[in-house]
Amino acid sequence: MNPLPGILIVIAVLITLIFLFIGWRWASRVWSLPCPSLVGWALASPLYGRITGTEKTLERIGLKPGQRVLEIGPGPGRLLLPAAHKVLPEGEVVGIDIQPGMVERLKERATAAHITNLTAILGDATQAIVQAASFDVVFLVTTLGEIPDRVAALNQCFRALKPGGTLSVSEMLPDPHYQSKATVRRLAESAGFRLHSVVGGPWLYTANFVKPST
Repeated sequence: MNPLPGILIVIAVLITLIFLFIGWRWASRVWSLPCPSLVGWALASPLYGRITGTEKTLERIGLKPGQRVLEIGPGPGRLLLPAAHKVLPEGEVVGIDIQPGMVERLKERATAAHITNLTAILGDATQAIVQAASFDVVFLVTTLGEIPDRVAALNQCFRALKPGGTLSVSEMLPDPHYQSKATVRRLAESAGFRLHSVVGGPWLYTANFVKPST
């Protein structure tokens, strides 16, 4: 059997994926497009979680029992649902997403998993939605680049955190909205945060910042 047709098909698929990635990244730079809610099922799959290092990312964020945690752009809850377990028994998690479809999917998954310490909010992260100084941790995972006004969003994160609280930003290649370590640090520090640590390489890294106590 001639293996050439199969090889050509694989090459064609790879080339198509590369062009789709380039096109999506270009479109994201122009319009800062969020991940469509129609692909929420894929983001919630266990396979996607293993590929993208869900557990590793949560470890790097450093969640602890009893904390009050906010995620910006949780989508269907790939990280927020397991985060809800990590802050038990007295902690709680909140997710703010701008897409109604993602918020509904997140609520449905939380209900199906019998998670009662999770609140999903439909809203714009650049606006003052939550109470000031009310969270111990705010995190964004492959989300910052989807927000057109990144400065305003990080200013709201600063507002939402208690003094001494943690802002955690994780980025992953080949996400079309990928933000470099230097860009994330510049934006976070411009909002008033102080860099605490950066863990991981370009493929998947987490940068943790602290809101100064004074």
